[in-house]
Amino acid sequence: MSIEYNEILAMLMEKRPEFATELYNATEGPDLPAYDSIAINRKSMILPHQPDRLRVCPLANYSMAGERVFALLFDAVLAPDSDQAEAWLQFITDTQRTLSCMVAFVVLCRDLPTARWALAYSTVGDIGCYVLPVVIPSLLARA
Repeated sequence: MSIEYNEILAMLMEKRPEFATELYNATEGPDLPAYDSIAINRKSMILPHQPDRLRVCPLANYSMAGERVFALLFDAVLAPDSDQAEAWLQFITDTQRTLSCMVAFVVLCRDLPTARWALAYSTVGDIGCYVLPVVIPSLLARA
């Protein structure tokens, strides 16, 4: 089910790329580097232990003067799902290898317990990347 949410998220970002920045800023993570453009794509892969299931995540590429400086991946999580979380590291490392820049993974969560669970997967090693959960109802309460 999260794949459909990720497709909707990607479509929203394609219409308005700054939406990716707004979601990232809601995580209260480190500041984004200076950038002058954002390109939105979909990152997809087939996981080795789930060959019948294509995983898709929206990807925001931030560039400055034509050089990629940062990338954001997004995933929607309705409830804790260890199979889904295990894909995050593969998405991060593959994206970092492909784009040669720092990568952050923003996990959109339905509630605080799911966000706490997602945060438990934020230790992805010393590869210059991190996972940041954001609880969507808390964003709606700010509006």
